[in-house]
Amino acid sequence: MASTYGERLAQALDLSGKDRQDLADDLSISVQAVSQVLLGKTKALTAENSVKAARFLGVDAYWLATGAGSPQAQAEVPQAWPFRASRAEYERLTPKQKEGLDAVVAAFLAASLERQDDWGRPAPRGVIEAAESPHRRRKAS
Repeated sequence: MASTYGERLAQALDLSGKDRQDLADDLSISVQAVSQVLLGKTKALTAENSVKAARFLGVDAYWLATGAGSPQAQAEVPQAWPFRASRAEYERLTPKQKEGLDAVVAAFLAASLERQDDWGRPAPRGVIEAAESPHRRRKAS
């Protein structure tokens, strides 16, 4: 049983199959900062980074912070992934790329919801859409 925060963080890394650099990248901190926690030279991550680390590593945040309970994350209601790109593809992005994507999606949603139009779909260029005419010719039988 891991008793210190650093030991629990090391166990969480092992359970997740991720390494120090993965965690550092996700938290936008240096790998040296992660190493300091793992070696016990720093008592723990900030509360915010501890919760982020728990989510990233797939362990229970309360267990990581206190050692009480189990490392298995509490079951969350899974949400369907709403994009054509896979979650795995998204996870391969760098933190900067994820931040940029988040900004683009947020701007798109804000603009689309404000206009209540066809959800931001670009207007066709050089194409005249034909309207249905009530005076269409019918084929002679």
